[in-house]
Amino acid sequence: MAVLSAVPERMRCATSQQAFLRAVKEHADALALRCHAYRNLTAVTAKLADWADWTTMTTRPTEQRIADDLDLALSTVKRWVRWLRERGFLGVVEEGTTNRYRRGNRCGLDDDGLGNRAAVWVLCVPAPELEETGPHTDKTTTEPPSCTSRRGVQEGPTHAREERSPSRRRNRTSTTQEPTATPGTRKHALQIAQQIHDESTTLRRLSPWYIRHLTRAFVAAGWKADDVLHALDHQPDGSAWSYTWTSRDEIRNVPGWMRYRLDAWLDEHGRPLPGKSQRLEAAAARLRAEQDVWRAGREAANAQRVGGPLQLAARPSRAEALAPLPPVTHAEACGPTAAYRAARAALDARRLVQEAARLRWLESKS
Repeated sequence: MAVLSAVPERMRCATSQQAFLRAVKEHADALALRCHAYRNLTAVTAKLADWADWTTMTTRPTEQRIADDLDLALSTVKRWVRWLRERGFLGVVEEGTTNRYRRGNRCGLDDDGLGNRAAVWVLCVPAPELEETGPHTDKTTTEPPSCTSRRGVQEGPTHAREERSPSRRRNRTSTTQEPTATPGTRKHALQIAQQIHDESTTLRRLSPWYIRHLTRAFVAAGWKADDVLHALDHQPDGSAWSYTWTSRDEIRNVPGWMRYRLDAWLDEHGRPLPGKSQRLEAAAARLRAEQDVWRAGREAANAQRVGGPLQLAARPSRAEALAPLPPVTHAEACGPTAAYRAARAALDARRLVQEAARLRWLESKS
């Protein structure tokens, strides 16, 4: 009962450690922090979750113990614990006591003989909003919010856990790789951000939601995860970015570093340039168009060589087959035939098309 009374207003007891960590990471104030502050907050939150009791979701590590384990200053740990308490993620079940070393009390015991005690907190997450069910709805109930849902309020506590709230299931944003995600939606953008988060060791210090925020304009323009990673390593002209650090840990502001390199891929109007995959698709489309032109020219040359579309000739008669062949002139015997000249013209046209395509490819690379 003491644990339930310590849960702040509009919060509920966390169902698991992962739910507590996810709620803190997805908070709007946490996403607005700088990289190093966000890292310290998540580290302190993870340490509090590691010490939590699985049954009551209470945790009682001392702030000095957290500072020693994470190699942080005690003032830094106190700051983020206060941040969590102010936003309702930590409910105070029991306040801690300070050291009182007095004369004759070298064991650190208080006057009541109970000794120094660490503070006890309960891990909390935001509670879902409940709809009004009528004039008899009781909002002052002492039942924990985790056991209260729309179905439970309407039908009684027997069916409280029978079905999840439809609004929570509809509004929940997941990072799972579902093939049903429609391109251009927030879920599709979050899937691309999750791929970037998993493939880049530098961007693993950011959450997928933060990466989606930084790449929203490029994903809306049709970029893929490989395009974003290529833009972080290469400039629009194809040259590689120069690195002034030897390890990714030397980057103090990962979001600022990411914004700087992605801004180079914006035009004068602030619109994203075509990504790597889009450029390859455009080059492949041009090559297919050139191949279609070359095929059309070859078919026209073949039709002109044979005097029209290919048709099956009629079977000659016996008299025509036994008739003597017409005499061959000196020019026809010594010079190239018409068929040879047509084939040679088609080959020269093909070489010209290939040479033009090669020159355009070299210009795009330079």
